[in-house]
Amino acid sequence: MLEKNYIASTVEAAIQQGLAELNLEEKQVKIEVINPGKKGFFGIGKSDAEVKLIIIDPTLKKLSSIEAIKNRTHSKDEVINTPIAEMAVDDTFTTKSVHKSTNDSSDANNEQITKQQSKENALHQTEQYIINIIQAMGLNIQATSTVKNSGEVVINLSSSDAARIIGKRGQVLNSLQLLAQNYYNHIEKGYMTVTLDIENYREKRKETLQNLALNMSKKAIATRKPVKFEPMPNYERKIMHQILTNIENIETYSEGREPHRYLVIKAR
Repeated sequence: MLEKNYIASTVEAAIQQGLAELNLEEKQVKIEVINPGKKGFFGIGKSDAEVKLIIIDPTLKKLSSIEAIKNRTHSKDEVINTPIAEMAVDDTFTTKSVHKSTNDSSDANNEQITKQQSKENALHQTEQYIINIIQAMGLNIQATSTVKNSGEVVINLSSSDAARIIGKRGQVLNSLQLLAQNYYNHIEKGYMTVTLDIENYREKRKETLQNLALNMSKKAIATRKPVKFEPMPNYERKIMHQILTNIENIETYSEGREPHRYLVIKAR
């Protein structure tokens, strides 16, 4: 089984440590709490938390080990430059080797093209699925979609009813994005991050969350009391975790269960 244990001062810190090392999101793993840890009394009796991250993403489960998962974004096909004179024992061997290499390269290219076409087809169907939902809400909508080099699927929406599609603090847009995520992965039979955006809302929201996190970290330090945020999706909590990583004298963790999980900032 593809799994690994992580130890940190809190359960959330251990989870974030594991997700960062493996470059994963929470929905790609099953989390088992081995030891919730103890805060202790003035440091006495304190113990670290330990969690186990188990890979559940169908695509990643095809890899052979945790190391393969960690290195999956860094691995490249090795090219060995060997002089032809060293490769060839005779002309017949050389000809067959070159012919086989050409066929392998052609097969690999065809496979890559087929995979890309499959992704684009799934993306087109997902785009139309979301359009149909929004139109059923009585709203006008247009959409354009792209597959980034990172593998992320982005569906950009355009509408005169953008505010209604976004909803309060992005709740409607987030719900539509979840539907798009599930629909796409059902068609493509593999994990792929789907982002739904309209009028550059995601970038604006990211900036808002970062500023809010920085301001609330100052409040947590000044008051010496934990600052709790309203529930928000995992990727929004991750934005706040990341911006606060290098700030001294505070720690961040999440509490509650999805979809009511929220971020907490606490002074050390």
